[in-house]
Amino acid sequence: MLGAWAASLYLLLGREAQRRGFSLLEYVRVAYTAAALLLLPLPYLFGGGYGGYPWPVYLYLFLMALLPQLLGHTSFNWATRHIPPVLVTLAILFEPVGASLLAFLLFGEVPGSRVLLGALVLLLGVALAVVGGRR
Repeated sequence: MLGAWAASLYLLLGREAQRRGFSLLEYVRVAYTAAALLLLPLPYLFGGGYGGYPWPVYLYLFLMALLPQLLGHTSFNWATRHIPPVLVTLAILFEPVGASLLAFLLFGEVPGSRVLLGALVLLLGVALAVVGGRR
């Protein structure tokens, strides 16, 4: 529940910042820098570190920062300026469904019956929210 609240607050603050004159680039610069500074010490606090991993780990971390963060989250922040935040958060709910679909297409992983049922419930819930929002 806290994660859902945090994500909603993040999107609402992003929309408000853009309404008050922040450009998208200014907002993501502030938000992503704040997040990086907040998260930077966590590996050390949990007994880990940043060094000593094989090079593919760093490549994958770089790709995860580049693709989902810069493209995905920045797209959501852009969308909050042009689309109601409720619809943006509903679109975010498609992420696990899309990930399951990609896992099936790329790796042949067949989702279990609970995952398929959850995806169906999620898709129906989003459809009801969108249709109900039009009224």
